[in-house]
Amino acid sequence: MSRVRLMSAWIILLSLLVICRPTEAEEFNIKAKAAVLMDPESGRVLFAQNERQRLPPASVTKVMTMLLIMEAVDSGRVKWDDKIPTSATAAGIGGSQVYLKEGETFTLHEMFKAIAVVSANDASTAVAEYLYGSGEDFIAAMNKRAQQLGLKNTHFANETGLPDPNHYSSAYDLAVISRELLKHHKILEYTSIRKDSLRDGRFVLYNTNDLIKVYPGADGLKTGHTAEAKFCLAATAKRDNLRLLSVILGAASNAERVAQTRRLLDYGFRTYERRVVRRKNATVGEIGFAEAQPAKVAVKVGADFTVLSERANAKPVITRLVKAENLRLPLAAGAKVGFLKAYQGETKLGQTPVYTTQPVKKANFLVLGWRALVNFIKNLLGMKVR
Repeated sequence: MSRVRLMSAWIILLSLLVICRPTEAEEFNIKAKAAVLMDPESGRVLFAQNERQRLPPASVTKVMTMLLIMEAVDSGRVKWDDKIPTSATAAGIGGSQVYLKEGETFTLHEMFKAIAVVSANDASTAVAEYLYGSGEDFIAAMNKRAQQLGLKNTHFANETGLPDPNHYSSAYDLAVISRELLKHHKILEYTSIRKDSLRDGRFVLYNTNDLIKVYPGADGLKTGHTAEAKFCLAATAKRDNLRLLSVILGAASNAERVAQTRRLLDYGFRTYERRVVRRKNATVGEIGFAEAQPAKVAVKVGADFTVLSERANAKPVITRLVKAENLRLPLAAGAKVGFLKAYQGETKLGQTPVYTTQPVKKANFLVLGWRALVNFIKNLLGMKVR
């Protein structure tokens, strides 16, 4: 073989190696039965591994239990200082517990702390019975909420996560529930507690989530472990302006679930960043109204508009203003009239509502007649109508 042909063969081989080299996302995997990494702000899945597989979730179940409690508090049905009694059923539930005795009473705040910090099954059952009158009705509410969230691979048989053939979920479904739970910002006040106590300091609570002790920015969310489920963890961490949410099911040990969660979160923080597109109350353009006075109205965003993008993507983030349909005049100042959408190339990164900066009144017949005349003349002269 001549030197030229040999060189050509080497060039072709090297080119194929470069083309066929897998990306980091393709190479990356987690040592667990299933895993998901999610952007909780948008719900975008950043990494998935067997994410739809139905698996026993153990006490990660309690992300739904805690969600229903948080929603009950926010709706005003219960208060944090409500006194929660312990039934015989709750006292005898078994598994992870704070050893509640029948008739023993704690505030909802104390019961919730026991659930969030040490995954107390007895506290979970006591609160479930208090909220819905019976454990069965609370479980029905759990499954109804799962349906409302559109979950396809979840069914709850209890509020604790104790083993049951009809009790299952998936890494993706648990991430969706956890995302909903994170909308209640008070949850992180509980899940970030490392050490606390009950019974006037006589019973110490140590957080079962070792991740919050070793990973910068980690402040939740819920552990789980049974012989069947192995070691599970729904976790969240925040660095700068980026929060990530991960779920790992079926790790081999506590050390492994912590290590694999760290790897998953590290991958997310290394790969993605949150970019600020527009700051709160920034004017982002004008929207036209054919029958309004004025005909064009400046609009603004109501909150900081941020999007998630890959750090390695150098393409600029561009925005497009889209008017809502079926708007009826008049409109008050601050009325929602459309969306500002953000794109990177052809990829849509997100959107946020836009609002009028002034009232939009319906134009009178003289103004509408004048506009019609002007447009008619422009068309007659072959001018482009604006």
